Amino acid sequence: MSYIDYLEWRFRNLNEGLSFLLAILSLAVAFIGPHYLKNGVIVGVLIPIITATTAIIPHEIAHRQSARNYGCASRFTLSFKGFLATLLINLISGLTGFGFLVFVSGYTGIFCRFGLMTKDVEGKTAFAGPLTNLVIAILSLLSLLFIPISNIYLLYLLAEIFTFNSYVAFFNLIPLPPLDGQKVLRWNSAIWGIALIFALILTFVPYYVL
Repeated sequence: MSYIDYLEWRFRNLNEGLSFLLAILSLAVAFIGPHYLKNGVIVGVLIPIITATTAIIPHEIAHRQSARNYGCASRFTLSFKGFLATLLINLISGLTGFGFLVFVSGYTGIFCRFGLMTKDVEGKTAFAGPLTNLVIAILSLLSLLFIPISNIYLLYLLAEIFTFNSYVAFFNLIPLPPLDGQKVLRWNSAIWGIALIFALILTFVPYYVL
């Protein structure tokens, strides 16, 4: 076993809570650059961590619970190579202000008895993740538009939650393995197309409206 294989084995067998924490940090570092930190710890550290948490944990738990509802075992699993790639790319993006994010730190492993993992089960379970991000993004946007909020930090937090979740939904619906989009497209191309267009609109259009 090579050292990389050993690290993959160790990461795959981490406690699920620790796996979630590392996955959150690998995404949050994109918004913990010098140009964010100059605005203080709340804006530069706390809000990115809270925002990344809302984008990752509900997404992965939606996968997990959907799979369990179909009688399959499921848990969030971290990948060493995926975590390292996500951490480095997002860190460079945060330091340079480039603005490109990736999230391939881990995945929700699904283990079904023979015959249970059908195309429908696989597609619906995959769709549960980005659908959850879209719901969170919409709720955040509605809060920004229709609820009077005077606290600047809360406004910024809601805006970041909307941005993160819209982007995570869009990114995961790209139909390339190992992303959710490939499984959703294989299950139902109409639902995949509608969700992708909706996520695309949420991700990019508000910048020209708000």
